[in-house]
Amino acid sequence: MYYYLYLSGEHRTLPEAEVRAIAEAESINLKRVIRLDQILVLEADKGLIDFIKVRAALTKVGGILIDVVDIGEGVDGIVKALKDADQDLINNVRAFRFSRVKEYGKGKIEFEHLRSILKEKLGLNALLREGDSGVLDIIVSNAVILGIRMFRRNIKDFEDRAPQRRPVYRPGTLPPLISRVFVNLSRVSIKGKSKLLDPFCGVAGFLLEACVMGLDNYIGVDINEDYVRGARINLEFYDCPPNVLSGDACNLPLDLGRVDAIATDPPYGRLTRAEGRTLKELMVCFLEEAGKVLRKGSYVVFAQKKGVIGEDEIEDLGPFKVVEKHINWVHGSLTRDVYVVKRI
Repeated sequence: MYYYLYLSGEHRTLPEAEVRAIAEAESINLKRVIRLDQILVLEADKGLIDFIKVRAALTKVGGILIDVVDIGEGVDGIVKALKDADQDLINNVRAFRFSRVKEYGKGKIEFEHLRSILKEKLGLNALLREGDSGVLDIIVSNAVILGIRMFRRNIKDFEDRAPQRRPVYRPGTLPPLISRVFVNLSRVSIKGKSKLLDPFCGVAGFLLEACVMGLDNYIGVDINEDYVRGARINLEFYDCPPNVLSGDACNLPLDLGRVDAIATDPPYGRLTRAEGRTLKELMVCFLEEAGKVLRKGSYVVFAQKKGVIGEDEIEDLGPFKVVEKHINWVHGSLTRDVYVVKRI
């Protein structure tokens, strides 16, 4: 089956990395067919969209691909592709939604012209409100993507869990979108009920995202007892199990057992402190401890201030292999490296 995904432009590399991680976590075979600006065309097992819909933070829209049309063919090319398409798909279409990535196609494919032609030739109206079923997506990027929409990201769902809206707020807490990405990059499986650990859980931002997307087998640890209490309050507020313990990421509780994934956000900013250790010392002891509890073949995902620890140092600390590194600019004085590390 061929699918299209309209990715967020909020980061250059993380949206596609998140999609691939979700597919790997849920044992979905996936092959990239085309990569355009903010667009992925994939050949994948049936069921990919079901998991993307539930899990992804940085995918805006997705569905079943109809065709890819060269921008130079203009509106006539779009109409021809729709007439030549599988009519079992087209017959269920009630309306179309036109989207433009950046300024692609300006002067060649304009909304008003497209709307009048689709109305005349195919009897389709423009979608005036979101949420309707039977939507034909027409997305102009480096090429024109035609597809039947299967889901749209509900950004309000993430906004409802914004740090300032939780009962307990702490400065420096990552927003839900990026927290969800970290959890997804860890390859934790909701189908397989994997066990997720966040050893710097703070007031439970990562655990909330794990819970909301359907995982209840998670555990949070934090050295700050006020944060532990706050994490439990936040989790219970969103009807999530308050699975949080007091403890040190460099000396994890003995009864924790093995875990299938680690997603965490260690201290690195001006508003954080490392409990008497330098940031480098903290990262070294954290990774050594992670190597003890993480199952072979599983992943640990974390961020760190640029320059604190490098790929070679990470791999020297244990049976690790750095498989991804994403550079995330936060503000003028903070750029962080997001590492995806596999225990080998």
